[in-house]
Amino acid sequence: MFQFAPVSDRIAHIREKRDAFTQGKLITVNTERTKIYTDYYKSHPNEHPLLKRSGALLEWASKKEVNVFDDDVFVGTPGPNERSISFYVDPSPEWIRNIIDEATFKKAWQSGGAVTMTDEQRDILAEAYEVWKDCSISKVFEGCMTEDMWSGFGNGSVIGGRSKYDEGYNGVHSIMQGHYIANFNKAVNVGFGEVRRQALALIDAHRGRIFGDWAKKHLFYNAVVRVCDAAILLSKRYAQACRDKAYKTREPMRKAELLQMADSLDWIMENPARTYWEGLQVHILYELLLVTDAQQHGQSMGRVDKHVGHLLQKQLDEETITPELAQEYSDAFVLRLCDIIVVHGMMLNNQRVIELNEMGMNAYMSIYSGMTATGGIVLTLGGSSPEGEDDSNPATYCLLQTYGRMHLTDPTVALRIHQKTPDDIWRLAIESSKICGGMPQLQNDDIIIPGLIKCGFTKEDAHDYGIVGCVEPGGNGNEWSASGNNGSESVWNMMEVVQLVINGGVNPRTGKTALPCKKLYEYESFEELKETFVREMKYCLDWAVSYVSMYELAYSTFFPCVSASVMMEGCLETGKDATEGGAKYNRTGLTACGTANVGDSLMAIKKLCFDDKTVPLRELYDALQSDWKGYEQQRQIIINEVPHYGNDIDEVDELASWALGTFAEIM
Repeated sequence: MFQFAPVSDRIAHIREKRDAFTQGKLITVNTERTKIYTDYYKSHPNEHPLLKRSGALLEWASKKEVNVFDDDVFVGTPGPNERSISFYVDPSPEWIRNIIDEATFKKAWQSGGAVTMTDEQRDILAEAYEVWKDCSISKVFEGCMTEDMWSGFGNGSVIGGRSKYDEGYNGVHSIMQGHYIANFNKAVNVGFGEVRRQALALIDAHRGRIFGDWAKKHLFYNAVVRVCDAAILLSKRYAQACRDKAYKTREPMRKAELLQMADSLDWIMENPARTYWEGLQVHILYELLLVTDAQQHGQSMGRVDKHVGHLLQKQLDEETITPELAQEYSDAFVLRLCDIIVVHGMMLNNQRVIELNEMGMNAYMSIYSGMTATGGIVLTLGGSSPEGEDDSNPATYCLLQTYGRMHLTDPTVALRIHQKTPDDIWRLAIESSKICGGMPQLQNDDIIIPGLIKCGFTKEDAHDYGIVGCVEPGGNGNEWSASGNNGSESVWNMMEVVQLVINGGVNPRTGKTALPCKKLYEYESFEELKETFVREMKYCLDWAVSYVSMYELAYSTFFPCVSASVMMEGCLETGKDATEGGAKYNRTGLTACGTANVGDSLMAIKKLCFDDKTVPLRELYDALQSDWKGYEQQRQIIINEVPHYGNDIDEVDELASWALGTFAEIM
């Protein structure tokens, strides 16, 4: 029977402390970033967004409390504590009003089992609400919406159920775009110092001659310099913190380790990494910058083993690292990523927190009921080279061992498989997946790479792809895929089209009209119903894409992502932020949900009403309008006698495939 090697005592202790946190013990919130960003926005109201976003990040790097904890193998946390929950006010601060309600605040947030918040943090959030309520992503997006743009709300075109003209409207729901892979490879193997030098050279070359579109490029390059300064400053501040810790440490081996960490931290970020430890530490510090810049919505790390594997191989060849120490570094790296705990706004109201406390539960589990704690980070491992050879390395093995050894499911890990994937990599992946419930996920190079080439990627870039957010293949540090859109609108429900086709173009949940059409009992053939399905889908998707386009305009104008653009291939060359199309590759994405339900619904209508003619169209329509009350016999027929998607029945599978294919063609 296959057995993973046991973890070291040191790693086991770190894991125990993390598990205690996720089980609801000693959970605190991090308001440090909120305070620093709110103060910066208050004191720089007129600063251009490129300078404001990069300036706030530099302010955070200079003011955040940097701590080195007793068990640290790697340094860097989003806040001052070893583990805490961080959140964003940038998308919308509306959730704050539920958190700081005076009547129930202490009972909700200062009692056992809660995510603990102090009175001082409550005051920070109260001030943040007043500052961000008029300048959040949601608000600037709303400011871009013309009168006609609101018509898609509630009819099935967009997820948002209410427009500003509807009762109960509480703003448009938006979060950061996210869903891309930053260029961690460049951060590790080139460094922010070189990028800073290149940006300054471009600024100097046009000094006194800032003409035309160079005006915005001038701001962009100055913003790049600020982000580089933030990266280098953050690393050097942690270097000093390691030295301070070393001087207070009596244990000789720990003292030597801390001093070595300090020397490395003084070097990295500004310069290329030299060792496996340094390469992994760069990933952590750059991730902290991206998270702090409000970018953690499925934003992922790409091919971590490829970025650092050559450093590990060199050290193994030189015998300057043992396999056991390399494994401990791999374990500690993934566990440190587990401490980047991000939530897109504390969506619980006080009463719900009180109820959880009274049930002996804690708010942590409810906050993360729909999102991984790390906000959707994915690590990509393995894969094939452009020459068709296996591209795994010693870091691939170590990181796969980490997941199987520690039974981790977050952050997500994806293994790229292909015809020449080594047997021992397969074995590690399968055994880990048995234990971890599907980690690593398996991604097929033989399918994905040709697809990316078809999308316009070069052969080399297609072979360098990584997995983003959930399961999306994307460019590794060279693509602004932004398949997260504004969060909710990246997920579009195809069943809304079925509802429209049945109900004359009216969404029964909201009463809003899309494209007027017949009701179910008025169709003369199934082909006519399918033709209507296509027209309604195109109408809805046209509006959905229009809506996302307006969001992208607002986002790129007011919330440029300089933290990603600083390293993203193409941005420095074009002088454009990634949100404005500066990256080498630019795509966006929309997920069609409900494929199985659409296939089942169309099959039921086709079989019962048109093929077998056992249920009249009017009878099925009436049954749906009554939510099956009085029509239980018909409901049971659909459940038990109509073919269902996913059972290897061609007819219903083909209907589902047709619906999804229609979506793809329209998009």
